Amino acid sequence: MKIQRTSYPSIALWFILAVMLANMVAYHNWTRSKPNERGVIKWDVISYYAYLPATFIYGDVKLGFLDDKSFNNDSKFWPYRLDNGNLLIQTSMGLSILYSPFFFAAHALAPLFKQAPDGYSSIYQLFLALSSLFYVMMGLLILKRLLLRYFTHAGTAITLLLVGLGTNLFFYTVHFGPMSHGYNFALITLFLALIIRWYEKPVMKTTILLGLVYGLIVLVRPSNIIAGTLLLLWGVTGWASFRERMGFLVKNYLHLVVMLLFFILPWIPQFLYWKAVTGSFVFNSYGPSGSSFYLGSPHIFDVLFSYRKGWYLYTPVMLVATAGLFVLKGEARKGRFGITLYLILQIYLLASWWSWWNGGSFGHRSFIDIYGIMAIPLAAMMDTALRQRRKVAVAAMALMAFLLYMNQFQTFQYNKGYIHHTGMTKKAYWLNFLAFRGDGSCWNMLSLPDAELARLGIYYDYYTGTDNTPLKEMEEDEGMALVREEIKGDKKLQRQIYRHSKRTGQTPGEVQEMVVERVYEYKIANQTPS
Repeated sequence: MKIQRTSYPSIALWFILAVMLANMVAYHNWTRSKPNERGVIKWDVISYYAYLPATFIYGDVKLGFLDDKSFNNDSKFWPYRLDNGNLLIQTSMGLSILYSPFFFAAHALAPLFKQAPDGYSSIYQLFLALSSLFYVMMGLLILKRLLLRYFTHAGTAITLLLVGLGTNLFFYTVHFGPMSHGYNFALITLFLALIIRWYEKPVMKTTILLGLVYGLIVLVRPSNIIAGTLLLLWGVTGWASFRERMGFLVKNYLHLVVMLLFFILPWIPQFLYWKAVTGSFVFNSYGPSGSSFYLGSPHIFDVLFSYRKGWYLYTPVMLVATAGLFVLKGEARKGRFGITLYLILQIYLLASWWSWWNGGSFGHRSFIDIYGIMAIPLAAMMDTALRQRRKVAVAAMALMAFLLYMNQFQTFQYNKGYIHHTGMTKKAYWLNFLAFRGDGSCWNMLSLPDAELARLGIYYDYYTGTDNTPLKEMEEDEGMALVREEIKGDKKLQRQIYRHSKRTGQTPGEVQEMVVERVYEYKIANQTPS
């Protein structure tokens, strides 16, 4: 039976779903646990999820029950203690809202399957994992319809396969799905589809949906407020069309008012929570941990190309997508300006975050949020390649197949520990590049960042292959002097120390001594921060 070209995108989606389900069953990460670490409710997910069990199981979103010594927390909650004595959930509640249908289903089914109805048994984690798969597949379905507006069925199918299986979206759906990125991938893709529909026909239903979806996008991850550039600039190709856009928005100002109201709607529970816990309706919940942006010193090259977490290194499909901005044609060309500005803002913000590597992850996970947008220039590249001479087209598709394979293989390596979550270096990367059996000596080639100093905008790395025995055998004054000389000789580090002194009012000497003490203590303990 001959397969119709029009079926290619649907076949691609079914294939992606089958591969993801097979891997989820094979790894069944919802049951895997280590001491004090659950299958998928761990790390950042602990905070994203905390609103649900705190409110609907333990009956107190302010977490007062944690002060009861009889309550065994065992990493169920990771709050911050504020100066007023209250406990704060650091992350906003957008993901808890998206998790909620699956949470309530798990809670209803827990007694039936003889699972503890505590919010943390395996059935809750299974349903969280399924929620990730659901939202990502919905995002891919919306993306399919979006791409078919501009591109061929073959180009659309290849693009879907590359986004679903050839990027770290796969890892953050199958292996660590409840993180925020797959959800925002789906929401931002839906947001763009609604924007296009709204400019074609600005009816109130679409206006309301735009406001709600945009509000949820920002509630899930506040820095994604920059997605609003798409609303402003989609379809703008120059100054003339920009002036027309401003006129259109002025003409439809009532729609903008309604959009703003529905943007605020999903934020109302968040405002009430902050008011109850902090005393203010609006609160920087990352402030207590010292997390911040350093907009004057972005690590742009590191974010894009470093061995630690370079986006284009670990997800090279997106380098192809970026190049696709130059080949956008026809109706798709109307998105070039908006996509380009959105991409630039995304790179700049991520490069300016104190942890520019974004913690432990496979690749640079925060870029996943914009994969639905980057799929448009990627599809343009695929269609352009398919229109070339047969040999050129075959070579291009072979390259894409290799990049997809590379992502799948490196996902395997990351799960095996051959790719470190924060400390990769050039030597460690190439030692185990596409190797089935990793060389354990790579663990002596890592460069681990000091997170405590990084929060201050000061970046110091500890090399796992360094022998600190001579330093440990010295007298303290002599050892401190040695570390001091090392830090004084690092011009880049000195600039960071100077910038921190300007921000805080301390003298450069005082900041330098703080850094010296921090580094010396870790080195003599032969420890490195994770």
